[in-house]
Amino acid sequence: MIQNSFIHMQGVGKSTEEKLWNRGITNWSLYEEAHSKGEKLPMAGTMMRSIDTSRRHYEKGDLLHFQGLLPAGEAWRLFPEFQESTCYLDIETTGDGHWCDITTIALYDGKTVRTYVNGENLDDFKGDITAYATVVTYNGKSFDIPVIRRVMGIPMEMAHIDLRYVLGSLGIKGGLKRCEEILGLGRTDLAGVDGYAAVVMWNQYKKTGERRYLETLLAYNVADTVNMEPLLVEACRMRRDTIPEGARFTLPATGNPATPHIPDHGVIEEMRRLHRSSQGNQW
Repeated sequence: MIQNSFIHMQGVGKSTEEKLWNRGITNWSLYEEAHSKGEKLPMAGTMMRSIDTSRRHYEKGDLLHFQGLLPAGEAWRLFPEFQESTCYLDIETTGDGHWCDITTIALYDGKTVRTYVNGENLDDFKGDITAYATVVTYNGKSFDIPVIRRVMGIPMEMAHIDLRYVLGSLGIKGGLKRCEEILGLGRTDLAGVDGYAAVVMWNQYKKTGERRYLETLLAYNVADTVNMEPLLVEACRMRRDTIPEGARFTLPATGNPATPHIPDHGVIEEMRRLHRSSQGNQW
């Protein structure tokens, strides 16, 4: 999809890109071909230079170049051709704003789920994340990525698709779980467990040492992470269905990863009671 894109080029907006697509100029090579035939094209000089620059970055696999130029809501374009180098990421924290500490991290690459726990193997994340060219988060632009940089000192210099903006551009708004509900991705086992409960489970684990709290927290963290893949694929499908045939792309099937952590039903019920109590206290 990147080679079909023009909106990352200087002075090109979505309307210009759509006009080019509707003329049958659905990729860089077709633009160059039309230019060589002497066809009248928008911003021909600028566009030809931009295509040359874009191709050089594309051939190097430099997705960060394109992510820096694409509107946040259009970052989904980085995914279709580069699924194999894409990962999904979510962190859980102590909950005290941007000055929080990281408690757990879940990482998923479409095949394998990895989890990292503060005080156990959190430092392993530093090496593992370098294997990926693109990271997908929900609201990570504002939270997960800055927190990882501050707490762990990791530059996180890879392309970033923030689903909050991608889904928002499609009119799908709210928190991650609300977006899941809108698109039909429910969480039966972990329904009623939220970010506040994640903080409580960590505190209970540290207080009691009972692994059932940690396992349930990790299961929740993993659910946040693996559900980003079908959300991104569905967003790409919705976009694909609105563009001309010549710019369309093939979408991968979403995975069905084995869950490495099993939530404890007693802990879940405890968190649901906490959730109901907090909801009641709002009235």
